This record gives sequence, C-alpha cells and structure tokens, in this order.
Amino acid sequence: MSSPTPFNFNVARIQFAIITSFFIVGLSLGALPLFISDELAASDAIVGLVIGVQFLASLVSRFFVGRLLRAGLRRCVLASLGALMLYGLLLGASRLALDAAVPVLILARIVQGVAVGTLTTAAIVWTIDQLGESSTPRVLGMTGISIYGAVACGAPAGILLFKAWGLPAAAAVVAALPLLAMAMLRNVADAAPQGDQPPAGGKVFGKVLLPGAVLFLHGVGFVSIEAFVSLYFLEAGWSMVTLALSLFGLAFVVVRLSLGHLLQGHRLVRLAALSLGFQALGLLLLALATNQYWALLCVALIGGSCSLTFPALGTIATGHCSPHERGTAMGYYSGFQDASYALTGPVIGMVINAQGYGAGFFVAGVCAFCGLALLLRARR
Repeated sequence: MSSPTPFNFNVARIQFAIITSFFIVGLSLGALPLFISDELAASDAIVGLVIGVQFLASLVSRFFVGRLLRAGLRRCVLASLGALMLYGLLLGASRLALDAAVPVLILARIVQGVAVGTLTTAAIVWTIDQLGESSTPRVLGMTGISIYGAVACGAPAGILLFKAWGLPAAAAVVAALPLLAMAMLRNVADAAPQGDQPPAGGKVFGKVLLPGAVLFLHGVGFVSIEAFVSLYFLEAGWSMVTLALSLFGLAFVVVRLSLGHLLQGHRLVRLAALSLGFQALGLLLLALATNQYWALLCVALIGGSCSLTFPALGTIATGHCSPHERGTAMGYYSGFQDASYALTGPVIGMVINAQGYGAGFFVAGVCAFCGLALLLRARR
C-alpha cells in the first residue's frame, strides 16, 4: 500500500492551482476598481460592469463544464491556467491603450471567467477523486479556504501593487503566477475516468436549486465587500483600507480553521443559517458605520460569517447526487455563485451611484437576510 504522504501532497498541489486562480481574482478586485476610477475616470457602474462580467462568463461556462471534465480533469486545470496567463497579458494591454481600455478589460474578464469556472469545478472533482467520495465536506471546506482566503489576500496585494507601480505590475504578476501552478502539477496523475453515463442535467439542477439560490443571495455581500469597500474607505477619508481587506480574509480563515469541524456534522442547515444571519448583521451595521474602526469590525464580522456558508450549502447540494453527477452538480452549484457575482457588481454599483455606499451595503444585507429566510422556510 502506498504512503499517504504523496497522496496529500498531490491534493495540496491541486489546491495550489485553486489558490493561484483566486489570488488572481482577488488581485483584480483590488487593482481594477482603482484603475477604472482613477486612471479612466469612470463611474462605479462601469466598475461594477467590469467586475461582474468575469462572473457572468464563469456562469456561462457552467453549462458546458460537465462535458469538458470528461476530456480529463488535469487537462481542464492546465488549460485554464494557460487562459489565466492570457488574462494577465490582456490586463497589460488595457493600460497601453487607454482609449479602448474598457472593451479590452471586458474581454480580459471574459477569458478569466471561463478559466476560473472551469478550473474550480475540475479541481474540486479531482481532489474528491484523490481522497474519496466521503471526503466531499472536507474538500469543499479546504476549497473554501483556498478560494476566499486567496481572494481576500489577493485584494490588498492588488491595491498595493497598483499604488506602487500601477496596473502593469499587477498584470505581470497575473501572467507569471499560473506558470508556477503548472509546474506544481507536472507529476500529478489525472483522475480515474468517470464513465460514459451522462448526468441528467435537469434532474441534477433540481437537486442543487435550493442551496444554490441561497448561495446566490449570500454572494451579494461577499462581492460587495471585495468590489466596493476600498472605494468606500477612500470616499470616507479613512486610511485603513488595506487593513479592512486583510481583516476580512483573516476572519474568514480563523473561523474556518477553528470551526471547520462542524462541516462534518449533520446540522449543516443550521450552520448555514447562522452564517447568513451574522453576514446580514455585519452588512447592515457597515451601512451605518460612522468611523473606520466600526467599519473594520463589521468587515471582520462579514468575513467570518462567509467562511462556512459555501461548503455547508455545497455539501447539502451534492448530498443526494451519484458519483457521475458530481461534476455537473458542482458546476451548477458554483454557477449560482457566479450569477450572484455577475449581477452584484453592476446592480450594487448603480445603487451606490444613486444613494451612496451605505445604501449598497444595506441592499447586500437585505439579500443575506432573504437567503436566511429562504433556507429556514425550506427547512420547515
């Protein structure tokens, strides 16, 4: 029998591909709003459009990712990393042609969205294949840390890179990081074939509809923080914008590491409900913040509350799916998150343009509360 050490190392290398992908997502969320606002002098609605189009592209990719996975999980991950390198090159090109920067950025974000959507689903299924079907809650838990932790760390890195050297520096990092992830995956074997039985798309969608809808409402708050909290702090004249994003990520990781064992239990609905309740509270209090210390506390509360929602709902979503449905189920489930992120950017951006940042965070808090109500209603 083989030693478990290389087995776990393989999992770590697959997770590193997810970390790379979402660090790039976070870096973009940190740098692009500042670039669009400062150098392009565009509105928050344009910021929301550029931010949201990535998630719209990821959503579209969910409709065909199940078929792509049958061509090989390793191949999907490597091709997605190559697309992320192209995304970095397009970011650099947008800085060189300011007159056409917004269309180039939209194209870049579409490339990024398809890459991230495909890579995430393939890597999750690949990791489950490495550890066994019973590991689904554990895999979703570690993937959640990889995703949200990487985004939360990437966002302040994007701000620092942009302020120090501008968008070309951020673009160079984006183009280089996938090469490292590709090198890490060089000797990781592909997953075992999943068989030729195609999943029934409509049937699988029905299984993930409820947790997916709740995830959609949860995602409004997450992307509102990542896309607009830096601009909120700058408009208010608060100096601790980088600390805000760091606290968001730190709270997320601390809660996952200290309470992640709850994902192995049987009270996942209650766990998701508590998370949504605290998220709604944090967002509503952030909308009323009168100083940056209050705002920092609220951002930390929101980060901690986001930590367990994705894996708890994901385990519920996949709990009644057979192995050959797993890839399609994760694609559909993650698609609800992509849809939320795609719509949140432009919609919350328009709310902010009309009523200010407080109103935008208030709307996000109401969405989290609606997700809580939907979950509790379905439980009855």
